[in-house]
Amino acid sequence: MKGKSIFAVAAMFCAAVCFSQDVVIKKPDYFTEPIRDGHVLFPDSLVYPADAEEIVIPDVGTFGRLGNEFGDGYDFPNVRKIIFNNVDYVPGALINALPNLEEVVFNGMIGHFDCTLIMDCPKLKSIIFRGPVSSTGGSGLTSRVPSLEKIVFESVVVDLGVEPDSVGFTNNGAFLMAYNDSLTPAATVAQLKGNAKLIADMERVARWQEEVLRAKNSKWMRGSAYRAAKILQPVLAELGCALSAESLKSAMEYAWNTSDDVKTKLEILKASPSYAADTIKKPNLEYALPSDSLLAATREYFNLDSVAGNGDDVSRIKNLLYWVHNNIPHDGGNGLAPGARNLRNTYESARRDSCGYNCRALAISLAEALLAEGIPARYVTCQSKAWDTDNDCHVICVAWSESLGKWIWMDPTFAAYVMDEKGTLLHPGEVRYRLQHNLPLAINNDANWNNRYTQDKEYYLDEYMAKNLYIMSVNAFNQSEPESTVSYPHRQGKFVALVPQGSNYDNAHIITTDEAWFWQPPVK
Repeated sequence: MKGKSIFAVAAMFCAAVCFSQDVVIKKPDYFTEPIRDGHVLFPDSLVYPADAEEIVIPDVGTFGRLGNEFGDGYDFPNVRKIIFNNVDYVPGALINALPNLEEVVFNGMIGHFDCTLIMDCPKLKSIIFRGPVSSTGGSGLTSRVPSLEKIVFESVVVDLGVEPDSVGFTNNGAFLMAYNDSLTPAATVAQLKGNAKLIADMERVARWQEEVLRAKNSKWMRGSAYRAAKILQPVLAELGCALSAESLKSAMEYAWNTSDDVKTKLEILKASPSYAADTIKKPNLEYALPSDSLLAATREYFNLDSVAGNGDDVSRIKNLLYWVHNNIPHDGGNGLAPGARNLRNTYESARRDSCGYNCRALAISLAEALLAEGIPARYVTCQSKAWDTDNDCHVICVAWSESLGKWIWMDPTFAAYVMDEKGTLLHPGEVRYRLQHNLPLAINNDANWNNRYTQDKEYYLDEYMAKNLYIMSVNAFNQSEPESTVSYPHRQGKFVALVPQGSNYDNAHIITTDEAWFWQPPVK
């Protein structure tokens, strides 16, 4: 009996120790430096009892996730209330799977919070934002919180991207810009005038935005702050807050002149320096003839004469575009097909392995199909201004239309081509110019990704390709297997890049600013 009693006491002691164990919250890895210079990103650690019923978070630059579902293992099974003070950045899924949580309060200012802030908290009843907010992410604020009764905003939200949940928003403050204006109306200047508290909070947000805009390394938060500042600054000016408005304007100008972080992809392209003729030695741009043995083999193997059809050259080009698009799926994460970089190997590998390949593989394949049909073609690697840090590029094709007397854009990844307002097909240089000068552009209505998701001009051109048309490069010798010597060793071409004046691009054999030379017709 004595032994059993000792065991029972030991077990009780162990349980008590385990139950009272502290939870140590460490710095998350979203940022490595302070979002605002001179402000601590995160203390060495924050320590709370594991059985805490209330947690108060001090001022922090950012914060990790609480809960075990999507969190960092910071579980508080008994917590009923969580209070935050000032936070520069709050991630999505901030709070998840806390079974007894009933209330979340943000007492301080929030710089930016992402969508789906709280999820899988069955007893959560209220979320209250007492301080101002500079910006938010999009879509919903919560997910799977069946007991939620209210979401209350007591102050200013400059740029509200999240939409109301089933309980809606109680707006006791002011939204300056709202994603869904019919559900969450934006405040007018007339409504704001005379409200000293809201005006003071707007000036507080402006000071925060200034710090982020001028910070040494605020990363993507600089862009978020800039977009919100574009909303806030004119409101402050109209309210007569001249000092705050001018100070914020100055910080915005500083950020614009010192960083591309605050510019949209299209704004970066528009700010690109011009091209200029140059005298550097450049190679001949060559196109293998359809009589080339490799191209002839490709043409016969795939019966490309039948695929291309008997129409004019534009219809034949489009038929080959759609054929490649429909027969080789796109999978950007799967790279190129193992083995020779040619149409046959890419096609057969995709069929054999039930997979897709990246845009480069598709563009090389389309260029080969076009060349095999006697249509001069190049694959064009399109890159951003931040080519040395941005790993995302896009590779498309251009085909020479003899009937139009020009190159035309053909993108096998999206089965896309680009036109002006008259329906004239364009090449990438013309598209780039039109994007820079706000001239009309359109893409074909059936442009799509893998025959699953349609594409529109606003995303495809204004966003994705606006980023990737800053630098363009081509292979000077266009042929079957232009980048491979695996199965048919043969002469390879040099890579030639077209860049705007002053570019630091150095990832090509020849770098030119000569646009006219780059888009010259094929030599007959």
